[in-house]
Amino acid sequence: MINITNLSKNYGPKILFKDVSLNINQGEKIGLIGPNGTGKSTLFSLILREIETSQGEVRLNKGVHIGYLPQEASFTSQRTVLAELTEGDERIMRFKTEKEALESDNQAGTKRYGEILHDLETLGFFELEHKAKKILSGLGFKERDFNRPIAQMSGGWQMRALLAKLLTYHYDLLLLDEPTNYLDLNAALWLKDYLAGFQGTFIMISHDKAFLTDVTNYTLILENGSIAKVHGNYEHYEEIKAQKRVHLIKQSKEQDKKMEQLEKFVARFHAQPNKAASVRAKRRVLEKMDEEKIVVPPDPRQSIGNFIFPQTRRSGYRVIKLEGVSKAYGDIRVYEGLDFEITQGEKAVLAGENGAGKSTLLKILAGIAQIDSGNRVLGHNVDIGYFSQTRTDVLNIENTVLQEAYSAAPGYATEESIRTILGAFLFSGDDAEKKVKVLSGGEKSRLILAKLLINPPNFLLLDEPTTHLDVDAVDALVRALKNYEGTIVFISHDIYFVSSVANNVFEVKFGRIRKFPGAFDYYLQKRDTLTDTESAARSKPKPARQINEVKEKAKEEEQLRKNQEKKRKANNSVIRERINKILKKKEDLELESYAKARALSNPHFYRDEEIAKEYGRRMKEIERFLQEVDAEIKALENQII
Repeated sequence: MINITNLSKNYGPKILFKDVSLNINQGEKIGLIGPNGTGKSTLFSLILREIETSQGEVRLNKGVHIGYLPQEASFTSQRTVLAELTEGDERIMRFKTEKEALESDNQAGTKRYGEILHDLETLGFFELEHKAKKILSGLGFKERDFNRPIAQMSGGWQMRALLAKLLTYHYDLLLLDEPTNYLDLNAALWLKDYLAGFQGTFIMISHDKAFLTDVTNYTLILENGSIAKVHGNYEHYEEIKAQKRVHLIKQSKEQDKKMEQLEKFVARFHAQPNKAASVRAKRRVLEKMDEEKIVVPPDPRQSIGNFIFPQTRRSGYRVIKLEGVSKAYGDIRVYEGLDFEITQGEKAVLAGENGAGKSTLLKILAGIAQIDSGNRVLGHNVDIGYFSQTRTDVLNIENTVLQEAYSAAPGYATEESIRTILGAFLFSGDDAEKKVKVLSGGEKSRLILAKLLINPPNFLLLDEPTTHLDVDAVDALVRALKNYEGTIVFISHDIYFVSSVANNVFEVKFGRIRKFPGAFDYYLQKRDTLTDTESAARSKPKPARQINEVKEKAKEEEQLRKNQEKKRKANNSVIRERINKILKKKEDLELESYAKARALSNPHFYRDEEIAKEYGRRMKEIERFLQEVDAEIKALENQII
C-alpha cells in the first residue's frame, strides 16, 4: 500500500529521519509512537505529500484513498452533520449523480450502470445513513445534533464530526493524529471498541497506552532519526523494549569488563620492551572499543523515579462538601440542589459525556466558578491546586522555565531535582532556559503541571492533564500521582491514565452524580446496573435509622427495574426477530441485484437485449424495495427501548 525507501527529512541542521525504509500493508492497524518533536506528524505530511522529502521517496499504490484526521483543523463544511456524513464524499456523489442520470435516460440495464452499483456497494452507499447515525451516537452526538450545521458547532465538535466522517466512508488508509483529543471518556471508550473491530488499515498517533494496546497489531517506533516496525501492539512492543534493554545492559557490562582488563594489561606492561607489541595491539583494541562504546540510554520511565516530592500537610477527613448547590449558565441549569462530598485520599475521575457538567463541577470545587445557591464547604487544612488547559495566568512570563519552576518551591528543592521533573515534562537542557513568554500553549500547560508536582498542594483538581504529553511523560505523571498522598479529582479521556490513577469514579449525568467506589474497571462493569439509590447508599454514609429505609427502597427499585427490564427485553426480542427476517430478505435482494449487476458488466450478455432490459428493470425495482426495507427497519429500530 505504501513503500518508503531511504527516506530522510531535515529542517536545517535538525534531522528528523535518516535513511528510513519500510512498507505499510493492507490490514495493518499501526500505532505510531515517539517522543514529542521527533516527527510523527511530519511523517503523516510526507505520506500525504503536503511536504517534500529531503531524500528518498514515499510511494503510494495507485488508487489508494487516504482519510486524514489532524490534531487541529478548521472543518468548514456548510452542510449539516448528517448531510456531511451521507453526501460529503466526492466519489459517492459522483457515482450517485451518474447513476441518477442513467436512470432518467432509461439506461438502468447498461454495463456502466452495473459498474456504478458495484462501486457504490463497495463504498457502503446503501447503508450510509444507518452507519453514520450509529457512529455519530458512539462519538457523543445526540439525535438533535444530526441536523445542526457544522459551521455553527465548536471546534471540538467539528473535529468529532470530521472523525465520524472518516469512519463512515470507505478509505484504503486512515491517518489519525491523536483521535481521542476532543473526545470525552465515554466516546474514547466507544472509539477504542470500534477500532478494535475495524477491518481496514490505519496509522494512529496516540499517547494512550491502553488505547494503543487494544486497537493496534503493529507498532512504529520513531526515535533518534530512525523508525522501527514491530509486529504486535504497544504492550508487546514494551515487552520487546524491556528485553532489548536488559540485553544492552548486559552487553555494556561485558564491554566495560573487557575494557577494564585491557586497561590493566596496558598499565602493567607499557614500560616493558618485550611486551611493546602486545601493548600496542591492546591499545588499538581499546581505541576501537571506545569508538564503538555501547551506550545504554536513560530509561524514560525512570525520568522522575528518584524525585522525592515535598510532604504535603494532611487535610481533614472531609476535604470538600457541596450542600444544595445550584449552578446555571443563562437558561441552562447545570446543577440544582446538588449534594456532593470528597474525602481524604480519594483519587476520583469524573466520568460522563461532554456537556454533562464535569468541568463546571471541577471549577466549583476549585472556587473558580461561583455558585448560584447552596454552600461550598472546604475541609480542615485543605490546600487546592487547580490545573486547566486554558488557565495559564498563573505564570510569570518574564521568568525562564527553570525560574518559574523553582518559584513553586523556593528553598525546598534543589536545581537538580527541579531539572529532573522538568525533563519529565519535556523541558530538558536549553529548553529550561527559555522565557515563559515564548512558550506555546501546550508548553505553558505542561509547566503549570510540573509546578503543581514540584510543590503539590494536598487537594489537586486536574482537567485533562495528559494533553500535550507523550507516552513516557504520561507514565511519569502516573507514577507521581500514584505516590501522591493527597486527594485528587480529575477529568481525562486517557483510558490508561484513568485506569492507572483512579480509585473512585463519579459519573456526572443529567445534573446528578453517582459514585462507583472502586477502580475504573469496576465502573465499566457496573455503570449500567447500579441504580441511583444503590449508588447513593454506597457513596454517602447514612445514619443508622435510615439504613433499613434505604435498603427497602433499593429493593423496591431493583424489583421495579427487573420488571421493566423483563418487559423491555421481551419487546426488543420481538422487534429484533422481525428486523432479522427483514434483513434476510434485504440480503437476498442485494445478492440478486449484485448478481444481475455482475451479469450486466459482461459485454456478451447484451446479445439478448430483452433479458438485459429485464435485468435492468428488476434492479430498479429491487432498489425501490430496498428503500422501503430500510424505512421499515428504521421504524422498527425506533421502537427498541
